[in-house]
Amino acid sequence: MNEKPDMISLKERIGFVQKKVETLSALKDQSFADRLLFRSMDSHLSDLRAQQREIDNRHPLMDFMEIRLKGDLVDIGTIPLEILSLISGNLAGLVQKATHRISSGKDSQRVPNDLRNSLNMRLADLTPGSTRLGVTFSTGSGDLFDTVSSQAMKEIFSMLEASDEETFMAKVAEIGSNSTYSLKKIVDECEKNSLNFDMTWMGPLSGGRRTISLSSQEIHKLTSRLSLTQISKPWDESFSGELSLLSMYGKLEIVNKKERIKASYPIEMLTEIQKNHKVGEHVSVVASVTEIHNDKLGIMRRNYMIKSLK
Repeated sequence: MNEKPDMISLKERIGFVQKKVETLSALKDQSFADRLLFRSMDSHLSDLRAQQREIDNRHPLMDFMEIRLKGDLVDIGTIPLEILSLISGNLAGLVQKATHRISSGKDSQRVPNDLRNSLNMRLADLTPGSTRLGVTFSTGSGDLFDTVSSQAMKEIFSMLEASDEETFMAKVAEIGSNSTYSLKKIVDECEKNSLNFDMTWMGPLSGGRRTISLSSQEIHKLTSRLSLTQISKPWDESFSGELSLLSMYGKLEIVNKKERIKASYPIEMLTEIQKNHKVGEHVSVVASVTEIHNDKLGIMRRNYMIKSLK
């Protein structure tokens, strides 16, 4: 009962700030002071809405992602439709292709319709001026598979936050080359138009509200990283050894006399693997192998995606 007045108060504050933002956005000739006030109020509105989303009674397996664009081109409260279209389309591609990669093991340019329908990505928040784009999505409401989209977001954020090239390339391998290409198109468009962005995510695996802010310098660094990171065409490789680790979240390890191989497997294989194999058993594996490398830095790593386990 005590929460109700606070919720009403928060909604009233959102409404009040919303009107202020709309009024400032509608000004034809904005002064420097108007622009500063608009940015401040716009940022405050974003924070208030984030608080509201956290207390709203949404499904516990729902993910929410928001990208907020910043720069001279959008700070006046409007954005060219072509830029909005490109960013929103590739935002969908980024999440859909990463989810498909983690769930099925396939790194595909096209995502199956059943996965698109299951994700049900929807525009949840488009603020005045269209400089903030909020999206909700979820793969369902039942078992472990229903957190795959949240796992994809976790890998995307880990890649964006990576401080070293080894971690960065490992996360590129996790989400796949096609999802990475969607991200590259977003950051290329931002760099071309001198835009920065903040990305916020809340979901089953986010551990609360998670935000990353990319400045002009960080956008340039990310563009360079993505341009220099090359991914080979995959090939199949067979090997065997002891199944030394099996994680519920798509990771396993095989140990033999030569090496310890860390591999990923499609989440949709989890039930079959758990039914037929136990840690400590000898197994034979066929994996799809890709090499991710940065020739300028002389760094290369292999990524193994399990295709069959016997």
